[in-house]
Amino acid sequence: MSFNDLERGTFTQPSLALNASAQTDEERHYKRTVQEVSRKVFQINASVGNIRQQVGQLNTSRDTSRLRQDIQNKMESTRELVKTTTAELKALSDFQQTNPNKRRARRLEQQKLTADFHRVVEQFQNIQRVSAEVTREFVDRARHAVHLQTDDMLAEGMDHEESTPLLANQQQQQQQRRVELSVLDNDIEYNEALINERESEINEIEQGIVELNEIFRDLGTIVTEQQSLLDNIETNVQSVGNNAARASEQLSSANEYQRRANKTKFCILLFLIIFVVVLVLIAIS
Repeated sequence: MSFNDLERGTFTQPSLALNASAQTDEERHYKRTVQEVSRKVFQINASVGNIRQQVGQLNTSRDTSRLRQDIQNKMESTRELVKTTTAELKALSDFQQTNPNKRRARRLEQQKLTADFHRVVEQFQNIQRVSAEVTREFVDRARHAVHLQTDDMLAEGMDHEESTPLLANQQQQQQQRRVELSVLDNDIEYNEALINERESEINEIEQGIVELNEIFRDLGTIVTEQQSLLDNIETNVQSVGNNAARASEQLSSANEYQRRANKTKFCILLFLIIFVVVLVLIAIS
């Protein structure tokens, strides 16, 4: 490095270039994260719409075990998507920007993303509640049916115990009753299996709702932090504006003082010139 380089200040250029490159990389990373969050919010919204359509088919002629399994799979994948999106929203607040205007623009952008995300997560939670309620209605009806079937079986059993020696046709009727009781017993077992399956679905949905409640608390913290940062930015901008105004006033005062000082110096110099001229004239005469 030569003295001329130092004198011209060219040695600072590489560091400035590195800073500009780092800022560019940071900006690209920030934009990619914003785009990824926006994409996932859109994806969650589409998934919720699909789940809502399928939940509307529950307890209808289209209700099948395959449909319910598909709903459960989509709910689980959507919950995972919600979790990763929440983490990426938190990461956005780690991006720092020294420029107050750009920093404020980023915070406003993050606030909008958070609001959109909060809305779709709330819709997702609501459709989970609807699914749990529909499934709970099925369980209640199935339990009622099981109780009725159990009562019928008990009544048939009591009739069988109280019966007297039977004739051939009566024995045939009794055999038919045994077949009917066997079918009824199978129906009870099937309904009980369905009840257990549906209760398992309800438990899983309710666990997902609890997880979303925790995410809502995280979102509340994110919103509070974003608002606090925006308030600080506004305060800093206002402070900078006030400082600039005071600096302008001080510069104006300094300029006025300088102008007056120059005027005073001019008057003194003019007086000295006149005084010297008078002295010279007196000496000549």
